[in-house]
Amino acid sequence: MGLVRKLLVVIGVIAAVPVLLVVFLVARTQYRLVKTTHTISNIPRNDPVFSSPAYKEQFGDRTWAKVESFACAIVLPLTAVRGELLESDSAFAAEVFKIMWNSRMKTQFNGPPSSRPPQVGDVSASDTIRAEVIEVSPTEMAMTITTVPNGFTGGLEVIETIINRQNNVAGVRVKYLWHNDVILPRKWYQYLSIWLQLTGRRLWLMDVLAGVITEARSEGDTSKAEL
Repeated sequence: MGLVRKLLVVIGVIAAVPVLLVVFLVARTQYRLVKTTHTISNIPRNDPVFSSPAYKEQFGDRTWAKVESFACAIVLPLTAVRGELLESDSAFAAEVFKIMWNSRMKTQFNGPPSSRPPQVGDVSASDTIRAEVIEVSPTEMAMTITTVPNGFTGGLEVIETIINRQNNVAGVRVKYLWHNDVILPRKWYQYLSIWLQLTGRRLWLMDVLAGVITEARSEGDTSKAEL
């Protein structure tokens, strides 16, 4: 029996190693995301996004039972940004929009990357989610989010960029809003869904970070800078 018990312990330890490794990697990734991004769990009603033309056109014609929202952002010193992207606000924004859009397409259906920034009317769709670009300006891009199975367009996602030359920083902010017709009792999977949405945007911001910084810079140079 002693030999059998030892064998079972060894097997249990071996089986636990992959699980512990996964837990460690997830925890390390979350720490990195939290450290590098600024996050607001609920966007205040006085935020400009609620008075924007995109919001009024898509969601301003009715009263919603509940609006789930969050915003997450990265801020980095201008010295970390590739020089050609600082020639104009629109050059920086166009690169950010392209990276964010390509990250979305890769996540949704492993779509091929685009060599140009997204334009109004562009669509990224899977069997469950459909995103459509509805507005592009020199510093902002807005898209609607639709759940494909029921055809309900409940989401608005806005990407904002800024170059603050006075403070020598550049920033990228993602605002996500989901509208509900009714208020349902909270279930664990609803909290998980919001967390996954937030984590997804944070990961896409990391793609932006990797895509716009100079080779001589590392992500550590961008942690919690201020606009």
